[in-house]
Amino acid sequence: MSTSRYIEILPDNLPANGVVSFKNGIPVVSFTIQSQAGLLDPRSIRICGDFRAFSDNLPDPTPVQTGDANQISMDNRLGVFSCFEQLIVRHNKSKMICEHIRHYNKMLSSYLGVSSSLNDLMSHLNNTTLSMPNADAFFESVMCNNATGTQKKEFSVHLPSGFLMAGNMINLMETSFGAIQIEIHLDSDSNVLFSRTGSTTAGLNVADAHYQLRDLKLTCEIMDIPSDQMSSMASQTSGSLEFNTITSLYTAINSANAQLQYSLGLSQVQSAFMTFTPSKNINTLTQNGLATTYPSNADGSLVNFTRIQFLRGGVKYPMDFDITTNKDISGNSTLLLSDPQLVKQFVQSIIPEKAHDRSSLSPGNLNRAYTMDMASSDRYVDIPEGGALMGVGCRYSQFNGGQDFKDRQFGVSLESNLTTDNPQSVFLFVKSKATLVYNANGVQLLV
Repeated sequence: MSTSRYIEILPDNLPANGVVSFKNGIPVVSFTIQSQAGLLDPRSIRICGDFRAFSDNLPDPTPVQTGDANQISMDNRLGVFSCFEQLIVRHNKSKMICEHIRHYNKMLSSYLGVSSSLNDLMSHLNNTTLSMPNADAFFESVMCNNATGTQKKEFSVHLPSGFLMAGNMINLMETSFGAIQIEIHLDSDSNVLFSRTGSTTAGLNVADAHYQLRDLKLTCEIMDIPSDQMSSMASQTSGSLEFNTITSLYTAINSANAQLQYSLGLSQVQSAFMTFTPSKNINTLTQNGLATTYPSNADGSLVNFTRIQFLRGGVKYPMDFDITTNKDISGNSTLLLSDPQLVKQFVQSIIPEKAHDRSSLSPGNLNRAYTMDMASSDRYVDIPEGGALMGVGCRYSQFNGGQDFKDRQFGVSLESNLTTDNPQSVFLFVKSKATLVYNANGVQLLV
């Protein structure tokens, strides 16, 4: 009979003081689950540690505290996920990539908002990822520390990704799949953190604000291979694993009629969705660059989409009609409700309707009753129920078959009232089915 055991693994590149910090020269953290006579359940992988935020970069940095003139915070829906900019899973023997998700924190902002309820954000996700649906409660409970900065903010996060969540057991024997390396690229301090006052100098200079991750370790569950099955498991020198993966693309738009065209090279596309952020908000301590808001004009007013087309090879597909939103209807110029059709398509592009059983989506975070102006009383960083949540998406497969985009371009046409010179960053995420084939020479990802 096989038995399970839980193991803890320290980072491969842990510094002498045990503190991992982007500002202090550790932008990448990697963990290696070594070869052994066991089966790994990737769904059990957790990254554990202690998060702390500081308002300066002195030898003895000043912790963020209640009552600070400039309240340094980060995205309250993401919690510690804000720090993870890229996720890479490697086949350790050949160092070939099994899965690589860029803009990981931006993708998770949409994923967590769609797949987690308010109770999730307040209960087990608050305990594991340090998330919280309310920005004020998040600042007080997660960001603030005592005067000496010794109060621990412990987390134990799962890593949502196709390879790790597909349910495939990994044979860790040296003659089979072997060891796995998990590599996490940390995001910059200026993109993770932001001042809730919109300033980095008023009252308290926080231009050197940064975060630290301490006591990092990876935990996972491994099932020992019984002695009577050792020879048969060792003979599994090749095989294949099937899972859904995310391809991330980045661009920017700055016109009322934006056209996006990409050659994806993917044969089994399940869905695609995109989120928006003002380009000037990225990598600055004065704004939350990870918020999933509507695009905006230079004065902070929200940009509304009036007509959207999804294209394949220049032809409307899968919908052979234009998507006209409720802002395109005469007399609805001041309507604050999000278009229900856009919301439905966005949700289904992340999680199919048949598998969607919880969500924090609500009129409270889907509306247009906010601005991007940090000096305004209705600013976006104070939106309740997890924060502003907006995106545009399309599902291509109803039965998990996928659509072929290898030879035909993926396209989106976006008509809006973006009338000022204010570039908007677009993060496009394409979900597709992939097959990972492995043998003694390494692995190959078939998409």
